[in-house]
Amino acid sequence: MSFGLPETFNLIDAVAMIAASAIPFYVAYVTKIRPFRILSLLLALFSFSHGLYHLLFGFVFGYTARAILDSFSVVTLLLFLSYFSKKGGLA
Repeated sequence: MSFGLPETFNLIDAVAMIAASAIPFYVAYVTKIRPFRILSLLLALFSFSHGLYHLLFGFVFGYTARAILDSFSVVTLLLFLSYFSKKGGLA
C-alpha cells in the first residue's frame, strides 16, 4: 500500500476530527445542564464517528466504512440539529 496524497488528507482529517471531539466530550461530562449535555454529546459523537470514518476509509475498510460510519455520522448530525431546534434555541 502506498501512502499518497489521499491517505495523507484522510489522516489529517481523522486526527483533527477525533481531537476536536475531546472538547465536547469533556463539556458533556462536566456540565449539569441537561440540554447542553445532550447537545455536547451528540456533537462529540458526530465528530468522533466522522474522524473514525476518515481513518478507516483511508487505511483499512474503504467503502464499508463509508456505508456504516458515514451514515452514522450524518444521522448523528441530524439528531443534533433536530434536538437543537427543539431545546437549544436562543428564544
